[in-house]
Amino acid sequence: MKKNPKFHRAMKSFLLLLLFFFLRLNVFGQFPEENPPELLSNPDATVVTSNTFRMDQNNHQGFFSGNVITIANNFKMRSNEMTVFFDESGSEIKRLIAKGDAVLIQEKRTAKASQMEYIVPEDKLILTGNPEVIEENKDHVTGNVITIFRNTNQMFVDGHSRVILLRNNQPQEQQQKK
Repeated sequence: MKKNPKFHRAMKSFLLLLLFFFLRLNVFGQFPEENPPELLSNPDATVVTSNTFRMDQNNHQGFFSGNVITIANNFKMRSNEMTVFFDESGSEIKRLIAKGDAVLIQEKRTAKASQMEYIVPEDKLILTGNPEVIEENKDHVTGNVITIFRNTNQMFVDGHSRVILLRNNQPQEQQQKK
């Protein structure tokens, strides 16, 4: 099998970035105070740090394990492990799966689940394993599976959905009792 020099260079740069940011994080996996400086010069960049990283070029996969922190300009995510799936050229991410106490923080929402799968071409996030989403206004959504389409700001909840809508910072259920 031929090695792809473009892919090899990209992965080498990625691993150097990974090492640099791993040294900047504390051992408890907290988000750093500031965004990585690479995000200032390249707004589309994503920086991932973890305790360990394995790359399988034959299967076009990368595997991060232990205190996985993913930071981009529009989100921060933390999990115990994450698998990244690349396209055949190795230059584009097709999807990623974060497992183990996954937390996603965006400007207007926070999501938590045992597993989060992000499908890049569809801009779709699938939360499973006790998923919950807390919106900026404190509305709270739970269910068996929560699917969020980020580009259209739509959310679908399958199985035992529960939605708490808040008004004036009080649950709607409490207001109706008055």
